Amino acid sequence: MSGWYQDNYWKTGFKSSLYDMLTPESYLESMRQTVKLIPDKAGLKIWDAGCGSGLLLVFLKDVFKRGINYYGSDLLSAGLMRVQMRAKELMISEQVVCFKNDLAAPPFKENSLDIVVAHFSIYTIREKDKREQALKNMWHVLRPGGILLISNPSKNYNSSQIIEESLKLTLEKKGFWQAMIKRILFYPFTKFLGLNFIQKQLKSGLWIDYTIEGLAEELQQAGFKTGTSVTVYAGSAYLMCGHKMV
Repeated sequence: MSGWYQDNYWKTGFKSSLYDMLTPESYLESMRQTVKLIPDKAGLKIWDAGCGSGLLLVFLKDVFKRGINYYGSDLLSAGLMRVQMRAKELMISEQVVCFKNDLAAPPFKENSLDIVVAHFSIYTIREKDKREQALKNMWHVLRPGGILLISNPSKNYNSSQIIEESLKLTLEKKGFWQAMIKRILFYPFTKFLGLNFIQKQLKSGLWIDYTIEGLAEELQQAGFKTGTSVTVYAGSAYLMCGHKMV
């Protein structure tokens, strides 16, 4: 049942834009924090590994002005179609390439990319050996000096806290009425359809939640030197930098 729900939730959400509408503001804030860690350089090649509907594109606006190339990969074609539509809406189609890919299979040549973003994608890989292979693939495709920016749920994942923080952020950024609309019309469904399901998957062990030490250990085993690490998503996740040393 959970496998059926998971598969169809994402597909339906991507096709209908329901996923975007129900995304909590706290999740978007974690994307903003991720983008802030991208070096201020021109011509970067960025792989969004497990890109979903391509929400990250919205927050890469200033980065695109520096002439980057964005590569988005996902297992679901519905998400990739939304990426293409979003790129067209943002008028950045010439800088965006998206393709279907399993993270356990390397889609690029060695030493060919500058940045890999794995924003809430690795944690859905239950098997440790497959997660390790996915991380090693990311290490191999990065150039020396390249950076992995990875976010995964923490052991403290809490759907209620995510909604609470999201309402506060919406109030600060968009005002009282937008916060009320989110509270009444959107976030009840966000919690019921999405966040509670994810929390159930994490508690059952079907998906993986982390201690900060556990996340650092997985990155180090793949060859990365760990750097900046911060708590994001209302304390429900960690954002960590992994560096491929020169």
